[in-house]
Amino acid sequence: MRTILRQDESGVSEVVGTILILAMTVVLFSVIIVWVTNIPTPSAQARTDIQSEMNPIYNPLGVEIGVNITLTHQGGEALFPVPTIIYVIAQRGSNNPQTDVCLVHTYNKVIGNGLLDGTDSVWDIGERWNYKSLPGFYCSLASFGPLLSSDQITIIIVDHLKSIVLWTGPMNAPVGTRPPVFVDKWTDGVLATEEIDPVQATQGFYIFAKVTDPDNDLNVNSVYATITAWYGSGTSCALPQQMKDNGISPDRIAGDRIFTLGGSACTNPPYPALTWAGSIILLNATDSKGHQTTTRLVLDVVAPLTGGGGNSGTIPSQLWQYIGYVQIRTGEVWVSNLSSPYNSPNTYQPYRVTRAQLNGNGGALFHYKMVNHGNTTIFIDGWSEAFFQNTQSASGAVAFIVAPCSTAIAANAGGVAAYPGTAGNINDFQYAHTGVPAGCSVTSPIGVFDINTFNQDTGGTPYVMLAYAKTPFSTGSSNVWGSATFFMSILVSGMAGPSNYTYAQLTGIGANPNSCGGLGPAYNPFNHLTDPITACRTSWYAQVIPFIGMVVY
Repeated sequence: MRTILRQDESGVSEVVGTILILAMTVVLFSVIIVWVTNIPTPSAQARTDIQSEMNPIYNPLGVEIGVNITLTHQGGEALFPVPTIIYVIAQRGSNNPQTDVCLVHTYNKVIGNGLLDGTDSVWDIGERWNYKSLPGFYCSLASFGPLLSSDQITIIIVDHLKSIVLWTGPMNAPVGTRPPVFVDKWTDGVLATEEIDPVQATQGFYIFAKVTDPDNDLNVNSVYATITAWYGSGTSCALPQQMKDNGISPDRIAGDRIFTLGGSACTNPPYPALTWAGSIILLNATDSKGHQTTTRLVLDVVAPLTGGGGNSGTIPSQLWQYIGYVQIRTGEVWVSNLSSPYNSPNTYQPYRVTRAQLNGNGGALFHYKMVNHGNTTIFIDGWSEAFFQNTQSASGAVAFIVAPCSTAIAANAGGVAAYPGTAGNINDFQYAHTGVPAGCSVTSPIGVFDINTFNQDTGGTPYVMLAYAKTPFSTGSSNVWGSATFFMSILVSGMAGPSNYTYAQLTGIGANPNSCGGLGPAYNPFNHLTDPITACRTSWYAQVIPFIGMVVY
């Protein structure tokens, strides 16, 4: 029997396929196992459920003085004292945030925080942690708080060993418990402009406050400002002044929650005084439930930038002290003769004058019309004079001040009188006013250079100084003039009153912002050189005004 050998490859593909599938499966699972083993093991997570509550704390007057925060542990792991840290973060307005760092412990009444429930320092489910923010209450930061419900407050609970945040949340007071909030407050010196202008001394000012209420129950009739610079004045200006949001000037828009105070006797010119700079304005607002908020504003006052005139080309008021408060302009000097009343219309100017004009008709009576551009009333004494320096020699002539007395008779027949005072007694300071010199007309001008608190460029009421006497505090004969050229200068001598007080105020008419004593008709600046109130003190005053040249021929 013959054997026949044949090559048969059937079934090979099935075996090879099985082997390939098996190899692929092994490789794939190897890759997956390697990938899975390289995945990091997740860290342990702690689940904590906290319920927060914050309530404002009010004093008996309804003013918010702090907050009371309570956190209740409602679920999750117990919080142990060592790893658990509680951060209380607060930000007031645009100030930088501050953080108070607290630990978990039983309640401590001294510092006002800790666990209210339980007997140990472990914070378990159902227990409460309390944080009371009042003056002197804090965890670790002595300068922290007291917080207010209007502050942005956030609490973060951290497990510092696991480096995980367990819980975080903002603190908000319940509706109906929150007081009004002062969003902004400022002063303005010029109401007519949109910009906030500096408050200038004696030029008036306005107070603004933007107030909101998170509960929408602000009492719009309860916003007040107290200008503490008026304290001690005995006037109604020392009391709280109601601010308005009714759209009636000076308030701009009704109902915009920007409240305004101004245009009153307490804020109009001649206030504020420059001495008010740095004083405090107290603000308060109340809601319909009696919750009250208070804040304060520092009043910044600068010297009048343009002498109060407000026009270009004027002299800044702070420069008048260097130029000289009392000034005279060309053309505001004239001469009459002593044989006529001192107010005679028959006058001439002394720039170029004959000897006959000066020496005739009883002699020359010089008139100097001057104005005070300063901020202190000037009381002139009998040492005030005009001095005439001869340009060709060392000689000269002097004409001391005399007091106007009567317009009904000639000047040298009693129409002018010796200026009050005593040359030999420096403490006998006097100035001409009603009844002084004795026997003079009550309509005689007062020997005072008054101030203009509204406009220093314009200055106060002009005073015409009369001068002819050869010696102070006297009358007598006048100078005899010869041909010569003279330089004429004026000495204004006397005393300066306290800053920003008009003559009327010093004599008892009008406001008394610095509560100065001794004001009234008998006011004498000499008695106030060492006044116990610094702002009420007076000082000696002397000013030389180089004026004009006078040619006598």
